[in-house]
Amino acid sequence: MTINRTIIDELERTPKKAFQDDLTNYMLVKYAEEPFPHEFSEQDLYTNIQQDIRNYEAGKLDVTIKSPSERWQEEREYLHNLYIEKFIETRDLDEYVAELECILTERGLESSRMAKRRIECKTGQLPL
Repeated sequence: MTINRTIIDELERTPKKAFQDDLTNYMLVKYAEEPFPHEFSEQDLYTNIQQDIRNYEAGKLDVTIKSPSERWQEEREYLHNLYIEKFIETRDLDEYVAELECILTERGLESSRMAKRRIECKTGQLPL
């Protein structure tokens, strides 16, 4: 769920006061898109907006709107870091699987993956 003018109007009626333009513009930009890779539920959206309003009223919220290129750069950095994290996780899991396959081999056993590889190798479909 994303924000729209109707939601802002509804929120302005709740505390019986209008928002400053800078806060309204900030919310319209911040909540205009779902937070990749997640989606806001209606409750999440309202909870986050209300927290931003409280922070704004307490002087703890910077409502400076970043340029699209700055927002894209932040998203790119987030995705880059996520990619690295998942790459490392995958590498660690591959190493773990290799260790488990070695243990199986030492005991004269094989996993279904090992058996499939052995069969494919015999039929010439996959190099060993």
